[in-house]
Amino acid sequence: MLHNDPLTRIAALLALIVQFASGAMAAEQALEPDESGVTAVSRLTYSLDAQPRVNRLDFDFRTGESTAWLNAGGDFHLHGWVGHPGLLCATYRMGVRFGIGAPGCLNVEWISDPLYVTSQYQCNGARVEHDGGDTIPEVGAKISKITCAERILRCSGSCK
Repeated sequence: MLHNDPLTRIAALLALIVQFASGAMAAEQALEPDESGVTAVSRLTYSLDAQPRVNRLDFDFRTGESTAWLNAGGDFHLHGWVGHPGLLCATYRMGVRFGIGAPGCLNVEWISDPLYVTSQYQCNGARVEHDGGDTIPEVGAKISKITCAERILRCSGSCK
């Protein structure tokens, strides 16, 4: 039996607002249509100081043999192979973004936008090595909280 109680209506309205607001937050962190991503959980490397701290995070994406690492100074490096399935050419950019999940790569809040570090023009079914890096000190400052990374490929041209 439904009641016309004002408190019931307000509670239902608040539940709808929360549902739509949480959906909007997830959409803001979604990839673009020309991007594809693969996530990997961080593996910690500790310093050997008197008070051990996280010194570096390693990520193994296991897709096309892609790996990445991030250190406490914000330096990161991304390496992997990208195959182009067609004869006509396309440009592939490889990037990474870092996030905090609970646990690992579940319910991730991305703390950085995709950071693209390679660009390769590929044709005729080529499989090309992508290798690059950069420094983002703001991300390195959060190394103890980061639990996940996403390797992102952006394709333009004759993509399949």
